[in-house]
Amino acid sequence: MNEPTATALIESFSRVDVAFPLGGERVPDEHGYGLFGAMCGVLSEMHGAPWLSVHPIRGAPLGGGMLGLAQPNRALRLRVHPAQLERVQSLTGATLSVEGHRVTVGAAEVFTLRPTSMLVARMVVVRDDVERAEFEQCLHERLAAMGVRATVEIPWGPTTGAHPDGQRVLHIRGQIIVGYPVILRGLSDEHSIRVQSLGIGGRQRFGCGVFAEAWSDH
Repeated sequence: MNEPTATALIESFSRVDVAFPLGGERVPDEHGYGLFGAMCGVLSEMHGAPWLSVHPIRGAPLGGGMLGLAQPNRALRLRVHPAQLERVQSLTGATLSVEGHRVTVGAAEVFTLRPTSMLVARMVVVRDDVERAEFEQCLHERLAAMGVRATVEIPWGPTTGAHPDGQRVLHIRGQIIVGYPVILRGLSDEHSIRVQSLGIGGRQRFGCGVFAEAWSDH
C-alpha cells in the first residue's frame, strides 16, 4: 500500500494557520488569557470554540515580563478548521487591548500545515498542579494515546529563579495553571501533522499545547 502524501495528511486533519501582523510596541510575555479575552470582545464565537487554537504571540523579550513587537511581523497566529477562515479573518482591522497594551490586527495570511521532524510548544498543560516527573509520564501517555512516536525533550529552566525545573505558569482569573515547554523530535510526516492538528493537552485557546516548527515564519 502506498504511503499517504503530506497533502493528503493535511487535508485529513483539516487545520490551517491564519497569521496576522500586529501593530504596536509590546505585549506581556504571559498574554494567553488576555489575548483570548481581547479577541472574544471582537468575535464572541471564539468562546468555547472547539475549532480554535491560539499560538503564543511571537516577539523579542524586553525584560520586565514584556515582549517587543518588531515590524513587520506575523505575530498573531490562529490554528483553525478551514470552514472557520472567513469568521476569524474578520479580526482584520480590530484594535485589541492585551492586558492594557493596545495592538492593531493587520490583514490575514493563510498557511497549510506542513510536516517537520521537530515541533516545539512553549507550554503544555496535561494536568493541574503537576510536578515535572509526573508531567513527563502524562505526556508520554498522551502521545501513546494519539499513536505518535517521538523523542521528547522538556527543557530545563535557569539554575536560579522561580522555576528552575523549566515550569511555566498561566494565570486565569486567580487560578494558576502549571505546564512545561516541550520539544518533539524524530516525528514522521504523519505524526507531525497529527500533533499540529490536534495539539496536546488543555488550554489551547490560551496558547498552551500548540505545536509549531521552532520560530518558523513559513
